[in-house]
Amino acid sequence: MAEINTNVTVGSTSTKVLDVSGDRDWVIIVNDSDEAVYLGMATAAALNKGIRLNANGGSLEIDFECPFIGEINAICTSGNKNLCVFQKS
Repeated sequence: MAEINTNVTVGSTSTKVLDVSGDRDWVIIVNDSDEAVYLGMATAAALNKGIRLNANGGSLEIDFECPFIGEINAICTSGNKNLCVFQKS
């Protein structure tokens, strides 16, 4: 089992957060910024589409009960915003 604790700087264009992974057991993505971030699941991220992570702690959890192994991308309005990412596989 591997655990990865990292962060991703999200841009004002679609930014890769996680690659496709069939080994993904659990992921949590937390918006550690002052503006909303949108996630694109298996597609490029687009503003006001996909999964919205609200500012200051909005989060998404992926686990074995609700699995997703595809690529995850993110976007925000002004760019240079931080997502905290923890993945266990």
